[in-house]
Amino acid sequence: MTDERELPAVREDAAATVPWRGDEHRLQVQAAGEAGLAVDEVAADLYTKGFSAGMTIDDPLDGAIVARGRTVLDRLELSRSLRPVLRYLGIAPELVALEVVDGRFALRVHKKATEGSKPVFEAGKVTLQIWIGFGLLGFAAGRFMPAFVSAILWGVGLMLGAWQLRRGLTSGRAMLAARLAIGLGMLAQAEQLVLPPEGDRGPA
Repeated sequence: MTDERELPAVREDAAATVPWRGDEHRLQVQAAGEAGLAVDEVAADLYTKGFSAGMTIDDPLDGAIVARGRTVLDRLELSRSLRPVLRYLGIAPELVALEVVDGRFALRVHKKATEGSKPVFEAGKVTLQIWIGFGLLGFAAGRFMPAFVSAILWGVGLMLGAWQLRRGLTSGRAMLAARLAIGLGMLAQAEQLVLPPEGDRGPA
């Protein structure tokens, strides 16, 4: 698998996205073939968009990333099929919960899985720099200005650092969700053992 393709847009309000439809998928793939396009790539992209449409990147229940779809496999079989995808994404098995009910699956990725991503790491460094910089600035201001000036500077530094860290967490979560959608899309194209959700969201 490769992550060089453009990451799909994964929305928090996935219900507002047009759901994947099998008939439309076949028609679009057929049209792509007639136009001389690479059918496998077009199909994988359509599957990826379908999984993106059914994905929640910040579940209100526990903050998990939740990918949904349909499968002909039971939970154990699907878990084995997903191992290469999760290994490629660097998601530890203990951070994943999988549920299969009546041919529909929900893959929950714990929010801790995003904490080691590059956007979060970079945001952490910038946050530390902001806090140190404003801390030193506030300390220096306290020697030559009234005490409330230092308090204001420290407060501004704390807020800016927290905003930067939150921004990094959001970016890391969205990137992981997008890469997960790509992995599921490629798995769907390769083996046809999983498909995007169609119509409803399946198990929660």
